[in-house]
Amino acid sequence: MAESLKNAKPLDFWINGKHVVDPNPDPEETLLSYIRTKLGLTGSKLGCGEGGCGACTVVSSTYSLDSAKVAYTSVNACLVPLCSVDGKHIITIEGIGSSSQPHPTQEVIARHHGSQCGFCTPGIVASLYTLTKNHPNPTEEEIEEAFDGNLCRCTGYRSIFKGAKTFAVDSPLSKVCARACAAGGECSSKSCIGDTPSGAGDVETCTGPSLLKAAKDIPFPEELIKRLQTEATSPTASSYVFANESIRWHHPSTLPELLSLMESNPHAKIVFGNTEIGIETKFKGVQYPIQISAVDIKELKNVVVRADNSGVEVGAGTTLSDFGTLLKAFIKEHGEQKTRGFKALLDNLKWFAGNQIRNVACIAGNIVTASPISDLNPVFVAMGAVLKVQSTKREREIPMKNFFLGYRKTALERSEVVVSIFLPFTGRDEYVRAFKQARRRDDDIAIVNAGLRVKLSHESDGTWKVSDACFSFGGMAPTTVQAKGAQEKIVGSQWGESLKERLVSWVGEDLHLPYNVPGGQAQYRRTLAMSFIQKFHIYITGIVGTLEEPLQSAVELSERPVSTGRQEYVATSKESTIQVGKEVMHIAAMKQVTGEAFYLDDIPRMANELYAVLVQSTVAHGKIKSIDASAALAHKGVRAFIAANDIPEYIHRKNHGHDPNLIGPGVKDEELFATEKVLHVGQMIGLIIAETEIIARKAVRLVTVQYETLEPILTIEDAIAASSYMPVTRTLNTGEFTTDSSGKVTDPVWTRDDPSSPKVPLAQAKHHVSGTMRMAAQEQFYLETNASLVYVKPEGDIEIFASTQHPTETQHMVAHVLGTPSNRVTVRVKRMGGGFGGKESRSVFLTCALAVASKKLNAPVRCMLTREEDMTISGMRHPFRGDYRVGFTEDGKLVSLELEIYSNAGYSMDLSLSILERAITHSDNTYYIPNVKILGRMCRTNLPTNTAFRGFGGPQGMHIAETYITHVADYLNKPVEEIRELNFYKTNQLTHFRQPLEDVYFDRVWTKLMDRSSFSSRRKEIALFNEKNAFKKRGIAAMPTKFGIAFTARWLNQAGSSVLVYTDGSVLVHHGGTTEMGQGLHTKMVQVAANALGIPVEKVYINETSTATVPNTSATAASASSDLNGMAVLDACQQIAERLKPYRAKNPTGTWEQIVSQAYMDRCDLSAHGFYKTPDLSYDWGTNSGRMYNYFVYGAAVTEVEIDCLTGDHVVLRSDIMMDIGQSLNPSIDVGQIEGAFAQGQGWTTIEEPLISPTTGVAWTRGPGAYKIPGFRDVPAEFNVYFVKESQNKRAIHSSKAIGEPPLFMGASVFYAIRDAIKAARRDQGLDGPFELFSPASSERIRLAVGDKNVDATKFSAEELKVKPWSAMA
Repeated sequence: MAESLKNAKPLDFWINGKHVVDPNPDPEETLLSYIRTKLGLTGSKLGCGEGGCGACTVVSSTYSLDSAKVAYTSVNACLVPLCSVDGKHIITIEGIGSSSQPHPTQEVIARHHGSQCGFCTPGIVASLYTLTKNHPNPTEEEIEEAFDGNLCRCTGYRSIFKGAKTFAVDSPLSKVCARACAAGGECSSKSCIGDTPSGAGDVETCTGPSLLKAAKDIPFPEELIKRLQTEATSPTASSYVFANESIRWHHPSTLPELLSLMESNPHAKIVFGNTEIGIETKFKGVQYPIQISAVDIKELKNVVVRADNSGVEVGAGTTLSDFGTLLKAFIKEHGEQKTRGFKALLDNLKWFAGNQIRNVACIAGNIVTASPISDLNPVFVAMGAVLKVQSTKREREIPMKNFFLGYRKTALERSEVVVSIFLPFTGRDEYVRAFKQARRRDDDIAIVNAGLRVKLSHESDGTWKVSDACFSFGGMAPTTVQAKGAQEKIVGSQWGESLKERLVSWVGEDLHLPYNVPGGQAQYRRTLAMSFIQKFHIYITGIVGTLEEPLQSAVELSERPVSTGRQEYVATSKESTIQVGKEVMHIAAMKQVTGEAFYLDDIPRMANELYAVLVQSTVAHGKIKSIDASAALAHKGVRAFIAANDIPEYIHRKNHGHDPNLIGPGVKDEELFATEKVLHVGQMIGLIIAETEIIARKAVRLVTVQYETLEPILTIEDAIAASSYMPVTRTLNTGEFTTDSSGKVTDPVWTRDDPSSPKVPLAQAKHHVSGTMRMAAQEQFYLETNASLVYVKPEGDIEIFASTQHPTETQHMVAHVLGTPSNRVTVRVKRMGGGFGGKESRSVFLTCALAVASKKLNAPVRCMLTREEDMTISGMRHPFRGDYRVGFTEDGKLVSLELEIYSNAGYSMDLSLSILERAITHSDNTYYIPNVKILGRMCRTNLPTNTAFRGFGGPQGMHIAETYITHVADYLNKPVEEIRELNFYKTNQLTHFRQPLEDVYFDRVWTKLMDRSSFSSRRKEIALFNEKNAFKKRGIAAMPTKFGIAFTARWLNQAGSSVLVYTDGSVLVHHGGTTEMGQGLHTKMVQVAANALGIPVEKVYINETSTATVPNTSATAASASSDLNGMAVLDACQQIAERLKPYRAKNPTGTWEQIVSQAYMDRCDLSAHGFYKTPDLSYDWGTNSGRMYNYFVYGAAVTEVEIDCLTGDHVVLRSDIMMDIGQSLNPSIDVGQIEGAFAQGQGWTTIEEPLISPTTGVAWTRGPGAYKIPGFRDVPAEFNVYFVKESQNKRAIHSSKAIGEPPLFMGASVFYAIRDAIKAARRDQGLDGPFELFSPASSERIRLAVGDKNVDATKFSAEELKVKPWSAMA
């Protein structure tokens, strides 16, 4: 070891212009961990730990001695090894700017309302900053590409694009003031004065490009430049090694050094970007004791055009970003004919991961990993690329076609290193194309990809024959594979139309997959391979022959235009003294964009603080036979293993009927720590408590649990077959379905004359259709995972910091578990990095477990779940199934609905009953149905308990409604819009839960939207497009929504507040809207308070939510928080305002501060408690009577899409949304809520599909690598939002309406537009009439629903279908 550490040195790097020297760096630590825990720079966030979300993005800057220029790259700090930053300058969000002096890239995101929860924002700003440093004059396209490694779950992205495009030279936004966005770009804001270089607010100096030029950035450290110059004089000056007890990290600086190290350490792992090894070590527990960083070896980055001009040799250490730049240069220099293979590589490289990954990953790393779904390897194989490999003993070449031997196995021998790859030029009649299909186009791994090449010879008779071919595929075998049979058979064949079907068939025969193939999607994958070869044939035919116009659409991807959009609404003037209705920027936006906004895990470590990691079940259903934590407890730094027996007085309290280990909202039917049985994969059995997270995570792998495995019930269909249901059902009958024991109709509508809702006999239904709608779950994917910090103090007080939507529930459950009164438990929440319902009830479990640990160890205990842990324990949106039978008249008027609804509740009740109830009450959507019969059941399965998610069952009910409406339209062969319009509710009509609809503005919503979206003319344009294109089809859908506002649990519809006015005139507000999670609740409450008191919003402050200030709060949920808490805040402020009236009367010209001072001196109470409860809520499920909801929000959306009929890919071209939200409290925040909700609804119904193993219950989708939420360029290219004008709502504060959940179902308009496009494609196949399309409309479902010969050829036999598939939708 002494010999191996002769080059040991301190870690030496710069961060934000400051020199950092660490004498003992840990080779296992990431850059993110180090800057957050050691340097206290908490602005960069941990969102996933696998480089898939971009929340951790920082900027790495390096200096080139050759060019004397600084290069900036965005990188994922969660993957970057700490040891790899030696000699580099890192810039974090804190180094870009501060809230007092923000950088223009920070300011434009904040001022254009591009930050909601703010957790992802520092990473987004870092990506934008990187772009502007490298390209000070970017285009709109370059700006959009800059974000393809970042995700946001809140905004819908449009506002971020808008802010960023103030720097785009080809955008009109770059010509207007970037600091006066709320005034429409007019440089009239006083905030501009004195803020610009000229000291005056003229547009010239306030545009985005001007602000960038004037920005003061941190310079590259001169001291670091000198160090690099010194090291350049000695080849090995930058060679060094770092080590800890288990890992040696070598950093050679020359190729001979690297080869020597590999010879001495043949099992060593070469590290470049750490994008693969980082995942293996972090999530799979793989250990690599010797790691060699090859990132700075110049010989691995050489680029040479061979002397014989046969091709180019590229260094194996070239990063993928640099590789893309080189390919573009080669294409430009050598021309199209010679670089067709290069163009194919570039096509697939464009969709390879995100910028942050491409910036650090290298060519050889991608090749040697031997991933069966590599985007580049199939193209390398097809074009005939050759690897040069070296060791200390020899140098040799390996053709790529011979390199892959099996799953993750290659022809590389131990100690050999890939040095370069030779890329041959293509011949004159040689053609190469690349194809890829993924769940999401940007930053996603392939389902199937391909590199396809043919060489043709032009015969004397004018025909073309194939002289050579290579068809290479990824995703069709354990490694990159060639369709060898097809390659052999095609040689000598004449190119033409008759060859196409034979070629497609040959490839299908070569690439057979079993039904239960790992990775699933067997039929789709085979269909894709055949469709790729079909596309390739059409492409070549278009070059060497004549291609009919309709066929040309097969070749290229559907192009998504750059993002545009408009938002139309009426806002209160900035100069007005009225504060509500103004476009007030999110009050924390500037802190969010600068990284100054604190989230739970940013709280500095307390003295003696410990870290907890969950011990989780590995089986879905089983009996616990034994738990052995002895090895973990023996690990250095481990303090305890915590389980049920550690709960205070556990046995005694359990034996007396008050089991403290049983918790849950409403019904306590879940064990905090599993004791005798486990009921889902991931269930918490215990905790390992250690001094640090790294120690705890190592130790938790040493805990062994033995099980007796039992058969699990996993899907809705499993539960139906086993009659596995929760003990409670819900039924709802109206009209002729409501009868007494004698069969007499007892519905009140039938027993009284009600002209608004006349009785309609079932006999009027001349037609019936029956069908099923099946919906998948949806992961909340809040960027900040569940996190908590608990300290049970020696005197018994319990202080809790939690990322929760329900502090009061957390307070009650901790008190229950520990056996202490609630008044000893204080729960504090500053802000959350998103919640969306997922932190309403499920966050409680982590906090309770930590409370047990803190109580036992008398120390603070913290835990922030990894993304994988969070997704395996916290539950999702409920999967639903709706079996319907609908009766209707000849013209499509609905007469009856018979519906059975099933939800997959998971293993316990949680909030499933309320979610089912909302689904039932929204299964009409906007349609009046006089006779309704509904039965709702909750399936008990061995999955994590599913829970609240934005919409809370409403979207599932409406999805069923739109399915049966569409079915009716298809049956009658009528436009679905006609059937929708025919059945819309009118004012005063009764819903099926017998609530009369008041002030229905829906006709106005629908009419205005159809006009603004030019629906009729676009429908005709789409029909014309579809006639001209055989393989691309467009669809359009106009879809309505109606969403009820109120908690269905009546007692939750209440709120309290506390307003404190201090003698200096500042105001502190506390309210029962328990948490700010990005929805702008605090901002709106500040506006309400300021407006009521007649003061500027700057005078009002909301600190945090605490159970010690406002007791007995309801969860921040149900979209009712602004309604409830706004009224409570208004109540308190009005009390204070009333008390101040005499002082205002005495001093009418006095300032606010003077009035307050006078009141104080007169001993006037300057504080008040406010309270509000929603009136008239009285619904009774037993009698189906009373008021269920306070009011309804109406909206509609028109969406246009384009699908690729051969792959199932789709692009959302345009969406127009019209919402009736009354008088908006803050239009800019409400627009953001609408756009963000739409994006979530779009994701739920298109690309987000949680998958499980149908045999083991293991979730296959446990992070952003496998679970895809919409990215920046998945949302509509044209995204328009309109508010209905002059809408009133007498049942909410200031005539506003709730906005959090109602727009979500608008995103499903993408689903129905896709369905419309599929219908057009099926019509070309002769497949008319209704068809089944379950949700989400993934690329797989789209392709298989289109139907053609390829789909038919890949169908499995009944015998093959007897085995369970690899994956299933729960």
